[in-house]
Amino acid sequence: MGCLARDFLPGSITFSWKYENLSAINNQDIKTFPSVLREGKYVATSQVFLPSVDIIQGSDEYITCNVKHSNGDKSVNVPITGPVPTSPNVTVFIPPRDAFSGNGQRKSQLICQAAGFSPKQISVSWFRDGKQIESGFNTGKAEAEEKEHGPVTYSILSMLTITESAWLSQSVFTCHVEHNGIIFQKNVSSMCTSNTPVGISIFTIPPSFASIFNTKSAKLSCLVTDLATYDSLTISWTRQNGEALKTHTNISESHPNNTFSAMGEATVCVEEWESGEQFTCTVTHTDLPSPLKKTISRPKDVNKHMPSVYVLPPSREQLSLRESASLTCLVKGFSPPDVFVQWLQKGQPVPPDSYVTSAPMPEPQAPGLYFVHSILTVSEEDWNAGETYTCVVGHEALPHVVTERSVDKSTGGEVSAEEEGFENLNTMASTFIVLFLLSVFYSTTVTLFKVK
Repeated sequence: MGCLARDFLPGSITFSWKYENLSAINNQDIKTFPSVLREGKYVATSQVFLPSVDIIQGSDEYITCNVKHSNGDKSVNVPITGPVPTSPNVTVFIPPRDAFSGNGQRKSQLICQAAGFSPKQISVSWFRDGKQIESGFNTGKAEAEEKEHGPVTYSILSMLTITESAWLSQSVFTCHVEHNGIIFQKNVSSMCTSNTPVGISIFTIPPSFASIFNTKSAKLSCLVTDLATYDSLTISWTRQNGEALKTHTNISESHPNNTFSAMGEATVCVEEWESGEQFTCTVTHTDLPSPLKKTISRPKDVNKHMPSVYVLPPSREQLSLRESASLTCLVKGFSPPDVFVQWLQKGQPVPPDSYVTSAPMPEPQAPGLYFVHSILTVSEEDWNAGETYTCVVGHEALPHVVTERSVDKSTGGEVSAEEEGFENLNTMASTFIVLFLLSVFYSTTVTLFKVK
């Protein structure tokens, strides 16, 4: 990319380049040519050679060329020429009927995959019957797809937790994907007929922090979709050294498009998972020319940051209605995004259907950190009776893995823990809305301007 300065006197001039975030570009990536005298005035050029990763994976829309001259300084933004955009292919995989499990309300997951897209920036959200779902889903990071040649493309997975009753109610669930200014949607329901199967696919699902915390073990899950038959299916998990793990396979009932799904699960020790060891799911079937394999491991070099936890009491306006009381647990400033939140009443777990917890969302003013909020609804009578409610938070960066904050009517809204300089808690409600902006890439090569 180039920057041209012309029509200046005297001939001494200095170029420098910066990224959009104002960090300087390395001098070794910059080549500046000597000033040339033309028709009584000087012309000079500077070129910058950006690493391909800055163009393909970077979020900067432009870089800045700065010029210093004795008659004045000038700067101009040079848009970065990105790769030709490629639209995502969006697919939603529905759960096997017997995949619903749990005490009380049985739950499973819808998996939305957006694949084959470029550039990397993308956002995924979920809707139920046209109304946006605010919590209960987890969207991973866009990852480069493995291929031997061709332009770099990416894929991303988003998993929405649903109850069996919600799925069987014939509600329409929509995976809403925004990429490069274009919206892509895929609808599914228990009564919809699906499109023609796209071929057998497999997805590895890592153990969540919540499952590790509750079971003290790490469950590896391998989901196989779009099976025409299941008679010849085998799913197996192996360790990095090739040792086979005991794998339990669940086969679904027939889906509306006459295909089947299957889930292969294996359990390993928490220490083995946290060590970074790789585990491989292998799927064989008569419809596959060769076995499908997917490898999973705990991400390495993850930036760990301990969360801060705050509990907000019900507002006076809500209590004046004498109907219910809503307690809010705000967990902020943590990384990685996997977190566990649970409510207790007088030291006993509150039923999960009494509270709702948002999916981890990026902190608007702290890149790389996340926040969640959990809202517990209780009766106005219990709150006024002085019941104590506790928000329990689990995260791998905490010194003792878990921490808790309690609140009751007598505390007057004060949190039973260090405030850590946190002032005016009510203003934090503004962080509950996160705007996801899509980067728009424009093409250009050389920017011309005059230095007077």
